[in-house]
Amino acid sequence: LTERQTMLNNWLENGRAVMKAYWLTGFTNAQGFLTGMRQEVTRQHKKDQWALDDVISHTEVLAVDMERIRDVPDEGQNVWGLFIEGGRWSRQDSRIEESEPKKLFQAMPGIYVTATTVKDLRAMGLNYGPSGPYNAAVYKYPKRNDRYLIFRLLLKTDLHPFHWKLRAVCLVAQTE
Repeated sequence: LTERQTMLNNWLENGRAVMKAYWLTGFTNAQGFLTGMRQEVTRQHKKDQWALDDVISHTEVLAVDMERIRDVPDEGQNVWGLFIEGGRWSRQDSRIEESEPKKLFQAMPGIYVTATTVKDLRAMGLNYGPSGPYNAAVYKYPKRNDRYLIFRLLLKTDLHPFHWKLRAVCLVAQTE
């Protein structure tokens, strides 16, 4: 509760210029925060005639933790505080790997979240692995249902995405 108050107070008093990353778990309505971010990015691309209905979320898992993020992104936001369940994130290889024995949750590094169009996403030519990305759900709580779904993100994998789907890999904002 004190971390949430500190983050929100810092944001209120100093503005977004000092907010290098947001603690996603600290928001009561994380979906609203991400929707606002998509609206803001859409406005920044008004000259490209982006429509909010055509915009999708695009994420990149950063190589560093929240403490090492140096700059505020020009568009989109950095978020932190998520945990991966059913697998683990390899920071060296930047991909999902098998979880370590008896470790249910592992902290994820910071994640850059922005908005883009499907056309621009294809033009980026991102390499998510030989079989494509794993489309991981991000939940507010470990109890998985549509009510607690925050958003979805694409994760790089060298294995087929069904491998991770069968292991029920997802990200959660809280472990309890």
